[in-house]
Amino acid sequence: MRRVARSWQAFAVVLVVWGNAAAYLAGTAIPVGWTGPLIGMALVAISLAWARGQGLTLDELGLGTSGLGRGAVVGLAFALVSVAGALLVLRYPPLLGEAVSYTPLAAADAAGLALRVAVTMPLDTIAPEEVAFRAVLLGALLRRYGATGAVVLSALAFAAWHAVIVSTTVAQTNLTVAGLFTVLGMAGAFLAVFAGGIAFAALRVRTRSLAAPLLAHWAFNGALLSGLRLLG
Repeated sequence: MRRVARSWQAFAVVLVVWGNAAAYLAGTAIPVGWTGPLIGMALVAISLAWARGQGLTLDELGLGTSGLGRGAVVGLAFALVSVAGALLVLRYPPLLGEAVSYTPLAAADAAGLALRVAVTMPLDTIAPEEVAFRAVLLGALLRRYGATGAVVLSALAFAAWHAVIVSTTVAQTNLTVAGLFTVLGMAGAFLAVFAGGIAFAALRVRTRSLAAPLLAHWAFNGALLSGLRLLG
């Protein structure tokens, strides 16, 4: 336990640097090809190797079988809520008065978007983030701080991981039509990521399974990307 207490901070810093560096190098284009998934799977391997070095068990990581069934059911339920919430926010965003649009998606074709949502996004975004944050980091934090502290700290790290991608994404939307909207858009996006981190971590703690946050996260991101293309 002492090893975990001493080193979770270093692991969190590595995650934040990794996520922001990857987002900066990727730019604003919608990811294509298999470079992203390969990098994502490398992060999964590194995260699990660190967890093994800290002595975290499969159950502590949410990867055991005890809560798998419940996690899948709860995850599917929250996935439906996530989809509805994402589409409502995109269609009726506060203050903007029109649907949110995202420039990089303007030229995206249906086949490419479907491949992104169904195949490459789970491999380069959903699985790596869930393993790194809700399995490994949260598992380490639960040992040290208990449920409330672990959930909040993991959500803060999750929001920090998204600093570059949130900034560049908002800059490519029509939320930048005026300075005030840019500020509100950035603030709202960061709060949404932090809230998502809280929700996904709470799902993982409640169900004791990574299946629940993974399914909810995948559904939300897929609905967000598809909604920006269809409604924007």
